[in-house]
Amino acid sequence: MKRNDKILETLRSITVTSNNSRLDFKDKLQRILYDIVSCMNSQKGSIMIVKGRKTLEVVASTNPSIIGIKQPIDSDTPSAWVVKNKKMLLAGKVSDSSEFTKRFDHYKKEAFLLAPILRENKVIGIISVTEKMGQDRFSRVDQEILLIIASHVISALDNHRLAESLRKSRQSLKQKNKKLKELEMLEKVRTDLFNMLVHDLKGPISEVLANIDILSYTVEGENQDYVESARSGCDTLYQMVADLLDIAKMEEGSLQLCQEKIVPADLIQEAVSRLHGLSKSRDVHLIENIPSSGNNITLKGDRGILLRVLQNLLTNAIQFSPSGDTIITGFSPIDPDKIQFYVQDNGPGIPVEYQEAIFDKFMQIRARREGRKYTTGLGLTFCKMAVDSHNGSIYVKSDGVKGSRFEFILPR
Repeated sequence: MKRNDKILETLRSITVTSNNSRLDFKDKLQRILYDIVSCMNSQKGSIMIVKGRKTLEVVASTNPSIIGIKQPIDSDTPSAWVVKNKKMLLAGKVSDSSEFTKRFDHYKKEAFLLAPILRENKVIGIISVTEKMGQDRFSRVDQEILLIIASHVISALDNHRLAESLRKSRQSLKQKNKKLKELEMLEKVRTDLFNMLVHDLKGPISEVLANIDILSYTVEGENQDYVESARSGCDTLYQMVADLLDIAKMEEGSLQLCQEKIVPADLIQEAVSRLHGLSKSRDVHLIENIPSSGNNITLKGDRGILLRVLQNLLTNAIQFSPSGDTIITGFSPIDPDKIQFYVQDNGPGIPVEYQEAIFDKFMQIRARREGRKYTTGLGLTFCKMAVDSHNGSIYVKSDGVKGSRFEFILPR
């Protein structure tokens, strides 16, 4: 076979071997090495690859006993020299040179040839051939041939690198999926337990409220104030439990709205009436602002849910208003198809940077001045989700210094 034909056949064989998915990495390199040794008319050779930043390892060799041997890249060896200099090394008589102090001692002949396998100007491996048949020397043509072959061997190394990366990615993804399933199971158990506990809280709270209501008919004078304060606290607690349950349902998409015809004026009046005790205990006045034509305006929605939205907004306003202050709540039609509800107070205000975040679940913010803490908890989260479920929108207007105006708009 002519020299050029032999080179082409070697390159074809290397390509076929590199693309053979049935062979593992070491078998591929071993076959490729035999093709190289044969093409170079040599008897021995090896392929080393760079492991990490400090080590070279023999991964294929005509001498099986040296496969797996490692050597430091900073050692005084021919292979290390090739890595450092990123170029081919041709040696004639090693015994006449003091440049290298170490070389495998099983070779019979002196001459050897090492070619770097380069990717993006970085040495990732080395091909070594020795024991040239016939004259103990490698010609310039031999050097050119080995460089050509080295440029093709990189495909086998790249295929292995990609396959190894894919294998690790699949393994990592499998482990992540397993952990995700475990987390999902734990989250389901946690959610079920949470919902069960919250649901069970409604019973004893309702019982306490009922007994406080009975007690309110038997006490007089200042004792009545204590009863009203207790009732207000229980009402707030019951409201929190109801918010927790409904938020969980809305997150699951299982909350069914009971659509009915609603008169906004009645909604405002009932919300104010329910919070009379709380506002009285805090010495805060609630004012209803209902347009003259208010009794003729209606909309469709879940009355119980929307009533709680107003109650939550009013409760927050009462909690953060100073004693003797006034809170205004009302509504107005803003076009034939929409109604705007609002609750306005003169409290400490909400900084602009927090005016969206306050609707997030369990969000708490602290004002910079006076160490004043604004606890939105779940109330505003419930309000947003409830308004969203009615295809409406909710927001707050405040200069961050004094006063806040919560508004929500609903389609009629």
